Amino acid sequence: MVWRNGDRYDPDDRADHRGGLAPVPLLAYRLITTLVSPLLAAVMLLRGDGWQQVCQRLGFVPPQRAKTLWFHAASVGEFRALHPLICRDWGRPVVLTVQSRQGLDTARQELPSDIVILPAPLDAPGWFGRFLARIQPDALVLVESELWPGWMQALQAAGVPAVLLDGALSARSARRWARWPQLVRPVTRTVRRVTVSSEQRREVFERLGFAPIDFALPLKLAGEPLAVDAGLVSQWREWLAGTELVTLANVHRSELAVLQTILKTLAPGVKFIVAPRYPEQLSAIQTVLGEANDTLAYWSGFGTLGSLYALGGTVIMGGGFDAEIGSHNPLEALRAGCAVVCGPEAGKQAELIALLEQRGMLSRTPDWLPPRDHAPALRALAEEARDQAIGAIEAVLKPQG
Repeated sequence: MVWRNGDRYDPDDRADHRGGLAPVPLLAYRLITTLVSPLLAAVMLLRGDGWQQVCQRLGFVPPQRAKTLWFHAASVGEFRALHPLICRDWGRPVVLTVQSRQGLDTARQELPSDIVILPAPLDAPGWFGRFLARIQPDALVLVESELWPGWMQALQAAGVPAVLLDGALSARSARRWARWPQLVRPVTRTVRRVTVSSEQRREVFERLGFAPIDFALPLKLAGEPLAVDAGLVSQWREWLAGTELVTLANVHRSELAVLQTILKTLAPGVKFIVAPRYPEQLSAIQTVLGEANDTLAYWSGFGTLGSLYALGGTVIMGGGFDAEIGSHNPLEALRAGCAVVCGPEAGKQAELIALLEQRGMLSRTPDWLPPRDHAPALRALAEEARDQAIGAIEAVLKPQG
């Protein structure tokens, strides 16, 4: 018997390769997802996703005439990290799927029309099988941790490899995967290459059986600057009138007590703009910080942070003052030339923030750095991160020898 990919023989998996019954945990997973998927479709309709989008999640997508390269992003952050890779010429059509509605809307606004953009398919056998047959991928490119067992098993059966860029699993997720090795096995066999940004992450994936694992810069470094609305910037510059600006970006209401304390330490004459992470929290934040006035304003437009950061000044990055959330990505503000201050809780951005702090590009409270142009250094890091990601993708696209 020939085992693809250099897989080791494991008697527990004989049924998988002979076309017989899959292991019981995988069968149970398939059964549960099959039963739950109609309910999920109904929930999506009720929340206003629309018939077309729900049908696409059930695999009813336009058939592709040629083999494609499939990229998948969970939400806006992952999409932005993948953006320059998606727009590269791969010598084949590109398909992008996005899990969240916000990410899907952002991708449709920012990508060229020749790229197929779809909502992510449900992880259920019949629906995903239809989706896979219609998009005909040569490979799947994932970011961080979007490892759906049903997807992976179907891709393995179809001989379609995957690559995981900037792999990241929390300790809790890793323990959960380790309890179900028969669910992990099709994932490790399908994912032919993983890139990670730290030794700690490498150890997590290695223990689960992933290989090969390469070190690479955080993929978020490869992202592009956000779009800027010149008219909006001009309008807000009138409000600023040359005054020093401090922006609280991506703020959560759970952080307000700490942020209030920080703001009280600043010199008088500073103007503040507060941009909630979730616009629906705006009224709760206003209750704590007060109504807008001559020195305090609120930024509620989702998808316009590029214009906010274009105003310059200092950005205090939200998320990092709540241990359960962790800091949001500071790169978008840095690319705009802002001075960036992060809180003590780095969360999923730990490796990225440590790298940027080491290079003097941002500070952590209570320290503050003056605004400085880090664009040349960021461009060099972005180019290196893109090259590393391209190399990993090309490695799985090559014919398996």
